[in-house]
Amino acid sequence: MRETTDGKTTEIKATYCYNEDKTILTSTSCQKLDCKTAFKFKFIDKNKVLNTTSNPGFNICRELKGTPQIVEFKVGQDWHRLDRCTFKDGNFVSTSELMGFYLKPEQN
Repeated sequence: MRETTDGKTTEIKATYCYNEDKTILTSTSCQKLDCKTAFKFKFIDKNKVLNTTSNPGFNICRELKGTPQIVEFKVGQDWHRLDRCTFKDGNFVSTSELMGFYLKPEQN
């Protein structure tokens, strides 16, 4: 796996899970999208993460005290590229999953 943080790319060894179309990437501990580090809050101020020119998924990640990264992961001979949020405990999830969880429309 290759990860880019603050413009610096490094190659790391990691165990990870992905969905069939390679649009979701998680650490093995978060594969059922139930890890508490990523989905611990019930509320994040949507205005705070959306009213800026930066990536909303990265903004949510920062609100959760995570580190936003761009990663490339290999499946067979093919490389795939996604954004992810890495937490201090080593778990990570795709930022698209964070956006789906925290920015979903409110139910009435």
